[in-house]
Amino acid sequence: MPVLKRFLKILGYVIIATLLTAMGIALLNQPKSLSNTSKSLTLDAAYRQSIANTALEHLAQATTYRIVGYDDANNDSINHNSILAFHAWLKRTYPLLAARANWEVINQHSLLITLKGSSKEAAAMFIGHMDVVPTPDSAQWKHGPYSGRIVKDTLWGRGALDDKNVVIGLMEAAERTLALGLPIKRTLLFGFGHDEETGGSHGASAIAQHLIKHKIPVAFISDEGFGVMKGIVPGLKNDCAIIGLSEKGFVSVKLKVKQLGGHSAWPNPENATAILSKGLSKLEHHQFASNLEQPVRGLFTEAAPYMNFGYRLLFSNLWLTAPLVKMVLQGGEKTAATIRTTHVTTIMRAGNKENVVPPTAEAIVNLRLFPGHSIAAAMDEIKDVLNDPRIEISTYAEGREATPVSAANGDGYDQIKAAIQANFTETVVVPGLVITGTDCKNYTAVTNRMYRFVPFEFSASNLSSIHGINEHITRKQFGKGVEFYMDLFQRL
Repeated sequence: MPVLKRFLKILGYVIIATLLTAMGIALLNQPKSLSNTSKSLTLDAAYRQSIANTALEHLAQATTYRIVGYDDANNDSINHNSILAFHAWLKRTYPLLAARANWEVINQHSLLITLKGSSKEAAAMFIGHMDVVPTPDSAQWKHGPYSGRIVKDTLWGRGALDDKNVVIGLMEAAERTLALGLPIKRTLLFGFGHDEETGGSHGASAIAQHLIKHKIPVAFISDEGFGVMKGIVPGLKNDCAIIGLSEKGFVSVKLKVKQLGGHSAWPNPENATAILSKGLSKLEHHQFASNLEQPVRGLFTEAAPYMNFGYRLLFSNLWLTAPLVKMVLQGGEKTAATIRTTHVTTIMRAGNKENVVPPTAEAIVNLRLFPGHSIAAAMDEIKDVLNDPRIEISTYAEGREATPVSAANGDGYDQIKAAIQANFTETVVVPGLVITGTDCKNYTAVTNRMYRFVPFEFSASNLSSIHGINEHITRKQFGKGVEFYMDLFQRL
């Protein structure tokens, strides 16, 4: 008993010391001022309003060009006339940029625009995509998705948020920069792909190959990603701008079972559909390991000082609280996706007649891979979970590993962060992981510094319209985005 009492006493002291240490760390982890960064150029109110007015009108016109990415389209059939018409419209709409920059059409449809700077530093590259997803639900829209309608300072149209807003925002900023006679210190590259929504294998990939072939050095790439988000980080009252340092990989896995078929009047209990169903049930109840490695860890540790004390205590002490944080994040669909590889069955096939036992059954399982979790490792884990040699496992379509994690400091990141702080006051800037795909995955051989961020404010209402119905952006939203790019160009 004395030994037990002594042990419990020591354990109590350790627990108290640990809690006091954690509270001390949280108390010392105080926020820094978010209003110390000045804008790199001063624009009066009238000029800023003219930016907002003209830019939204141009974006509205851009959304009328139907450059739609269909999964079954190939590079020779994808909206050829619409794409070339859009190229011509860009040159007409931005005459100074058309005269000063070098425009190259890559692989029939994509654009690489080079605006030469005075510096010999490697170029800063900004990428976006001209294509949009289909609108089979167009009858449900308030306004036609390709009508370019502006109603009460809001543009409704496919591409308003993904991703013609980035393409036009960059063009507006570059044209305004030239019109004001502002210096172009570092060479700016604008790479606009035409098939991002179907993987970018003909667009962004071809631009990347062109850069490599011609030995054009690129310091960093800025692409679409998160924006200035409201209410996305628990415990954080400030707006939060997330700069994506990496994006998840993806692969689709085919599970197939072959068994004897026959008449449904005398079924074998070990038929193909039964075997596959049992395997899928095992897989659906299995979750890949969660982790709080970079870039997810950086999001919480850098946001922690600006949170209320309870969350600050939690996120300032991940050395102690990581298991609890994982448990909390695993409770939500979107938050769980940020800390582990996810999987879901998307297609099932078996049989073609109601009284015939099918001899084969198959399912397609789509995986989104956390950085560092390879396709091969995920496939091995699935095989172990199923533990049934009757279920054949193979890749359904070519996958892509998660992209490398870019540095959360230095060239590119620092300038983007400063431009955010100058243009979106009291916004906390943090690194993060993009759980969807971008064209950045096609540029991994061009540079190891890729940053995914769009300078637009998002809330739940307009975020849900991306790839959905009633996609829209406001005049103020878009105008601030153009000003951001103008500011950023001057920081390079």
